[in-house]
Parts: sequence; structure tokens; C-alpha cells
Amino acid sequence: MRIYIRHMRKAITVGDLDRAERIGIAAYRIANTHERRVLKTYLGPNAARMAGLAPRT
Repeated sequence: MRIYIRHMRKAITVGDLDRAERIGIAAYRIANTHERRVLKTYLGPNAARMAGLAPRT
């Protein structure tokens, strides 16, 4: 999981936020509970919905 977060940080650093979001969403789908908490720091509270893992309301 660290590799995904590292690549997200690199994408954010160069200003490629779309790429960072795509990496984060892909990582969120396979992350465990602790890793998902870390990813939510980057993706925001709607991370599960963006990853297609939460029901749409």
C-alpha cells in the first residue's frame, strides 16, 4: 500500500490531481481498514463512494 501512497504524493507534488485521485481510488478498493483511513486523508470522506464501494444515496 505504501507504493500507492508514494505515487499519490508524487502526483500531487507535480499538480496532477486527477492521476492522484485515480491511484487513490484503485488503492482504496484493495486496502484494509487502517489503510483506508490513511487514503481518506487524501481522497476525502467520499472515498468509498468514489471507489464504488458505498451505496449511492
